[in-house]
Amino acid sequence: MNSKQILEEIFRTRIVYDANGKQYPLDGNIDEKEGAFLQGLVRKYQPEKTIEVGCAFGISSLYICSELEKMGQGKHHTIIDGFQSTVFHNVGVSNLKKANVDFYTLIEGLSEIELPRLLSEGKKYDFCFIDGNHTFDHTLIDFFYLNRMLKVGGIMVFDDIGFPAVTKALRYVLNYPAYQYVDHVEVNHSGSRKMFESVVKKPLNLVAGLFSKKIRYEMFAASVNKTDKQLHLNTSMIALQKVKEDDREWFWYEDF
Repeated sequence: MNSKQILEEIFRTRIVYDANGKQYPLDGNIDEKEGAFLQGLVRKYQPEKTIEVGCAFGISSLYICSELEKMGQGKHHTIIDGFQSTVFHNVGVSNLKKANVDFYTLIEGLSEIELPRLLSEGKKYDFCFIDGNHTFDHTLIDFFYLNRMLKVGGIMVFDDIGFPAVTKALRYVLNYPAYQYVDHVEVNHSGSRKMFESVVKKPLNLVAGLFSKKIRYEMFAASVNKTDKQLHLNTSMIALQKVKEDDREWFWYEDF
């Protein structure tokens, strides 16, 4: 079976299997729309060296590698997942093997330990996908190290923007002068949620915009005074491009 067939079967049955045939319910994975988003980015930017933090059942790995395998020599995917054999029963690795993907390396360790090691080894990447621990500090630590290894022109993707901690970290990253917005995946919310956004949040955004940035951040919550148009409640995944070297001064800071 190829990656496409495996993914179709997984989403049809909502079940995954380990190497011994034991089944587990599909849970905590990216969906088909987000997978297509990752595929489209790989297809467009043609990265050779890719890396992701968080593999779980291997859904994102399959989407990324399904496009990489269409490329020639030199492609390689690195996976950091400290819980692949314990929590996820090596299902992600099993799915990659079923798809005959042999151009990947699994590092079963914590990203806050493994990413600094990769940096010290001089590793460089063209495409980074952050989908690990969803606390604010872990998300920012993952980005901090991947930013130093991502080549100029490379793509950085964040998943689960709906998590408040991830949103907060990304709001800080969006201030970086070395990055620009590329695209995002939207989530469809209920009518009541949309009503709240249009009747309450949007007017508050407009009011907040009347004040200076310093005053905005003193008077309003971050979810209200945000000025970026790309980062909003309906976003589940977002892609940024590194457009130049990260050459911020040692004292650089922007409110977020």
